[in-house]
Amino acid sequence: MKKLIALAVMAVTMVSAASALDFELGGRFFLGKDIANDASFQNMGTQTADLNLTSDLSYGFGAYANFALLAGMGVQAEANLVKGSYAVSDAAESETQSTLILDVPAMLWWNIKIWRLGVGAGVGPNFSFDLSSGDTKGMSNQAAELAKNNAFKIGLSAGADAKVYVTKHVGIVGSGRFVMDLSKKEVPVVVSGYDTGVTYPTVQIARRSLYGGLGVEWKLF
Repeated sequence: MKKLIALAVMAVTMVSAASALDFELGGRFFLGKDIANDASFQNMGTQTADLNLTSDLSYGFGAYANFALLAGMGVQAEANLVKGSYAVSDAAESETQSTLILDVPAMLWWNIKIWRLGVGAGVGPNFSFDLSSGDTKGMSNQAAELAKNNAFKIGLSAGADAKVYVTKHVGIVGSGRFVMDLSKKEVPVVVSGYDTGVTYPTVQIARRSLYGGLGVEWKLF
């Protein structure tokens, strides 16, 4: 009798899990901008360079995969390619360079679906790759060193999606994303106004970007 009850519980559990299983693939275009005023780096000895994104909108496209199990909880992995520009300036010079950034967020995601409508939200780490950092032609030595030292960053990503399924498997998706990059910073130790020449490492926010997108999703099951 106990074996029969155990088999029945296992069967109900497997059926419930199968019905909750959710897997989607999607792609979208988006627009966005850096909402931070500026980001400062101290990567070049005694020199300090300020990295500023311009007010121009960034644009790009991305793809994602969403896997959900257990009451809509799951994971959403993305790859988003962003085209933009930034200005490098200090007291002596200022120049503008274009950027091509690949954001790869992996977020813990919660999905809710009612009939043909769906919403989802998540948060997780983001891995940022500056694909234009190797192109230093026409850049000053300071700007080139800055681009090289900040080609890869680890940060955070948060987002939300709203979906309308026009068929059982195809949906229109509206998305919002917030991306925050973190970078290393060496802070000088100053005693009574005197720079001791000693520094200690810390972390600062290098980029805060907000994006809105529109795309298409294919629901496999």
